Amino acid sequence: MIKKNNLWNLYLPFPWSIHARIFVLCILGALLFWFIAGSGSFKFFFIISISIMFIDAEIFYWISRSLFRTFKSENQKTFVKQVVARVIVFFFMILIVGTLVASTVITLFQLQWQENLQAALDHLFMYEIKGIVISLLIASVLATLIFFIIMWLEMMKIVNQTREQMLVYQSETLKNQLNPHFLFNSLNTLSSLITVQPEKAEQFTLKLADIYRYILENRENETVTLKNEIEFVKDYFFLQKIRDEDKIDLHFEIEDDNCKIIPVSLQLLVENAFKHNASTREKPLVVTVVQKGDSVEVRNNLQSRKLISESSGLGLENLSKRINIHTGKSMEIKQTADEFIVKMPLLCKQ
Repeated sequence: MIKKNNLWNLYLPFPWSIHARIFVLCILGALLFWFIAGSGSFKFFFIISISIMFIDAEIFYWISRSLFRTFKSENQKTFVKQVVARVIVFFFMILIVGTLVASTVITLFQLQWQENLQAALDHLFMYEIKGIVISLLIASVLATLIFFIIMWLEMMKIVNQTREQMLVYQSETLKNQLNPHFLFNSLNTLSSLITVQPEKAEQFTLKLADIYRYILENRENETVTLKNEIEFVKDYFFLQKIRDEDKIDLHFEIEDDNCKIIPVSLQLLVENAFKHNASTREKPLVVTVVQKGDSVEVRNNLQSRKLISESSGLGLENLSKRINIHTGKSMEIKQTADEFIVKMPLLCKQ
């Protein structure tokens, strides 16, 4: 049984399958145009038509790859304007490039017949150029419309996939952040503080409430300000500090706290450092959050645990996918002999 996918790809690997499909479509298009025209030398008409269409198609393919490469914007109106602007550019690109290619090919064929460049150019401008422009104008409208529809459907597919992934993430974030272990450990710590340090117990209760409020308020938000995320991390660190005291430390070096960041992402990286590294008073675990332009780094001294506590289920791989969805950039992870570094992109106003 012939597989449709193989037949569609003409049994060729990517990207050769794309160029092969372009060539086949050019042959079919040349046959169709010759049939509609119904006159003239078949060989001459066929060769010129294939040459023009194949060169045009290849140029449009390579230029459009750069023109419609993935681009993102937090503002929906800006995003739509970008799409429309690029479609208009694509339309005029077809018209201008197509005219140049068709004129060049026809002139070369006329030159072969007459062996006179001036005569070939005179023939082009007298008999051919009007037909070229009109046919390319029609082709430009149709090609741009088809291209726009295909691109729009592809974007809608990406948007739906993004929504599905975000719904999964939101559910997982809430489920894991409100897990029984986190609440159990916090309540145990709170219980031990109430009788001996009632003022600190009150602080602990307020911070715990702030953590849960932040998670609940931002579970449907795609981004939050870096300032709000840092305050959330400080509240989280306060609870950890009560338990571990001088065994852990946290520092911030922030340039612009108005940049946007995915909610609970910075906290996840700090939590990841606490979870996977040992800490003692003699060798405390030091976590540093450093902003560098439109990215933020979470660094910690490497003191790997022999036995790692139970994972929350939200690993670095999950976070990396979320970052790529929202920013179009990648999260970078680097490990040296004595340090673990995660670099995460931010959304900052230029």
